[in-house]
Amino acid sequence: MEKRYFVALLLAAAVVALTQLLFPVPRRTPGSVKTASQTIADSSTASSKTLAPPAPVIPAPAQPHPADSVLLSQPEQVTTLATALSTYRFSNVGAVPLSISLNTYNNLSPRGGRVELGASGQPLLRYSIVANGDTIHLNRTSFQLHQPDVTAGGNAIRYAADTLGFHVVISYRLVPNSYVAKIDGQVTGPAQNLFLLIELPTNLKPAEADTIADLRNLAFSFKPERENARIVGFSRLDPGEQKLEPGPLTWAAVKNKYFVLGVLNPAGQSFNEISLKGGPRTSKVATSASATIVKSLKSGAFSLDLYAGPQQQTQLISMGRDFDHVNPYGWRFLQGVVQPIAALCIQLLLWMHQVLRLSYGWVLVIFGILIRIALWPLNQSAMRSSMKMQEIQPKLAEAQKKYKDKPEKQREEIMKVYRDAGASPFTALTGCLPALIPMPVLFALFFVFQNTIEFRGVPFLWLHDISIKDPFFILPVLMGISMYVLSAIGLRNAPPNPQAKMMSYMFPVMMTFILANMASGLNLYYTAQNLAAIPQQWLLANERARRKAKT
Repeated sequence: MEKRYFVALLLAAAVVALTQLLFPVPRRTPGSVKTASQTIADSSTASSKTLAPPAPVIPAPAQPHPADSVLLSQPEQVTTLATALSTYRFSNVGAVPLSISLNTYNNLSPRGGRVELGASGQPLLRYSIVANGDTIHLNRTSFQLHQPDVTAGGNAIRYAADTLGFHVVISYRLVPNSYVAKIDGQVTGPAQNLFLLIELPTNLKPAEADTIADLRNLAFSFKPERENARIVGFSRLDPGEQKLEPGPLTWAAVKNKYFVLGVLNPAGQSFNEISLKGGPRTSKVATSASATIVKSLKSGAFSLDLYAGPQQQTQLISMGRDFDHVNPYGWRFLQGVVQPIAALCIQLLLWMHQVLRLSYGWVLVIFGILIRIALWPLNQSAMRSSMKMQEIQPKLAEAQKKYKDKPEKQREEIMKVYRDAGASPFTALTGCLPALIPMPVLFALFFVFQNTIEFRGVPFLWLHDISIKDPFFILPVLMGISMYVLSAIGLRNAPPNPQAKMMSYMFPVMMTFILANMASGLNLYYTAQNLAAIPQQWLLANERARRKAKT
């Protein structure tokens, strides 16, 4: 039995490697087109400094640009707009959204209230304009507020300002029954080569009971046009470390465990690049980092979609542009394999929840049982192949020993043993294939449970939230016990094998420790699978006993 597991692991590695060879991720084609940073740098030697995003120690109000300080002639005006799903607060200083509250999601951290997307002491976005190598920071510019457009249901707002010879207009329109705001802008002035810089927030407020886990999920995500979406966790950026990711980019976002704020381009448009920089750390957990998006302005105009809401599959898919990959599943080298399976698993779980009208806990139990039933024929064939190999093993050993000095005759006798038993040298390998099939699903579910908001706060039996670990560690222990029982039944009436017996003890203990701190829903799924597999193992153990009695 232990050989089958080792062969299965080798085959799994081969499947991953073969997938990458057959379906390679497209690479960027080097060309002569300069990045936005290089273009701006050519305009002025000082401009390379302006492209570097800020590295705040603690989010604080931005320092005024020397030429902008005179523009604060009006006090700050905060305007609130709302839809059924979200409440937005806008400021005329910088013409930016200050915060966005999600009306249907409770903050599970000690602070309570509603989930609010916003960073302490800073707006959600900051704008700057680069013209002729000079940077005009709009975060200290007082814009003239145009009252909400009544014809749009009061969900549209427009800001305008004149600064350093440029006329800047930025408007927002909230889309009803969604988490989307449409951003339109126009920059009019003497310069021709204009770039818009958009700074994403340096953090997002924790919204989960496990605040540390929420902070550990802080990351920037972006989608190159010709590659899979990529993610860079705050923890992957050392303090002060800078990374430049060239475009063209379809969208860029900042996220925590369950919520995301993303800026998306309309079809046919793109960002030139995104610059990332690690923030200072006061603990082992990275709580701040900065990202600046660069967009070339053609004719001075720009249009963007701002998504600020949950990482809910249906909402993300409705955005298009592969925004449902904002939280890529699988490590980069496994993303091509895990992402499609994870997406399929989520769709199946959501469909079962909707059709069966059961809680997600029971859906996971049923899902685990159905997966095991679907694999029943394959497992049946594999286990019978294993029994057949165990039966002919003594004959193979005898032929190898008898004709060890006659290789030609040895091969003939070995093939004769296989023919008489109705087997082949590949029987052992084909018996390992069913062990490979559940592995991608297990990998996919590992990532699904980390960020699927549909499981957030869902209770089941003694569990108050299946998306976090079992506080009493009951499920991991049950999972380990069920795995041991499954292995023990599988060894019944089998030839003595000390190594297999040792693995029957070690593997359940190892898996119990690995899954102890993972989502309780994952343990629930795995436990249901193990229990559903016991009847099949019991029947095959009895079949093995009958075969043994005949011989």
